[in-house]
Amino acid sequence: MKAKFIINPSSGKQNFLKSIESVVGCLVLNQVVNQVDVVYTKQQGDALEEAKNIKKGEYDFVVSVGGDGTLNDVVNGLMEGGSETPLAVISVGTANDFAQYVKPPQTPEAFCRMIMEFKIRCIDVGKINERYFINRVSGGFGANVGDKVSQESKAVLGKLAYYMEGALDFSKKGMETIKVRFDSVQFRGEREVISFMVLNTCVGFGMYRGLPEKNPDDGTFDVMIVKKMDLGQVPGLGIQALTKKMVKHPKVRHFRTERIRIESAEDTDIMVDYDGQVFGKLPVELSLIPKAIKLIIP
Repeated sequence: MKAKFIINPSSGKQNFLKSIESVVGCLVLNQVVNQVDVVYTKQQGDALEEAKNIKKGEYDFVVSVGGDGTLNDVVNGLMEGGSETPLAVISVGTANDFAQYVKPPQTPEAFCRMIMEFKIRCIDVGKINERYFINRVSGGFGANVGDKVSQESKAVLGKLAYYMEGALDFSKKGMETIKVRFDSVQFRGEREVISFMVLNTCVGFGMYRGLPEKNPDDGTFDVMIVKKMDLGQVPGLGIQALTKKMVKHPKVRHFRTERIRIESAEDTDIMVDYDGQVFGKLPVELSLIPKAIKLIIP
């Protein structure tokens, strides 16, 4: 087999390159692969171009080595290039929301076994305007927090860096709201909200337990809308987020859909992110492409 590793050397975890060397060594020594091409990204977009340029049948699989942003670039490249090359994930970023769901192997030996078994799961991919995402789109409070956190903070503090930045954002803005218009078959309306998320898995902002069970191959998005609330209601939301009951909070609206348009209901710019990195401003058109990526799973 032939493999291509697309590696982001500036991802959150320190000293991970030695473990990647062990992964490659394990694959070669066990004769799982006979050719490994390794590419190190230098800037955002490099991983997208590398994945996009893969020709159909050129590699048996491609490995995304990095965090959510690197994975997003690789997914966009595979979708744009149309090679249908199976994808494996080695998560060495900070938040790793998608990896929290798929739980990729954490040791070289386990990764090698996964490739030897080569079990494929075809998963859905979201489309946001003309780009793609594999995990989530979000706006309002918490959105774009990852873009504000420095690489040094990620390396030293890990996921705590995101929580600290979120707390700082809250201390500056409080319960700031945005007025948003939603348009889908399941729900149409204008709401004053604190935040919204459109999810392909059940992990967003690291809140695995706070969201409903969700499979990335069920043909739907989960939409979570956190409406305007009093400060006194916030602790209850936090507790329910830790006990899988967030959707039962009176200020949370939850529904599933295959397609949705989200736009600002006022003459204001509202930024959104996708898979933990900045996308741009509303409006956005979101649609689902069923079983579009071949994911290698344990």
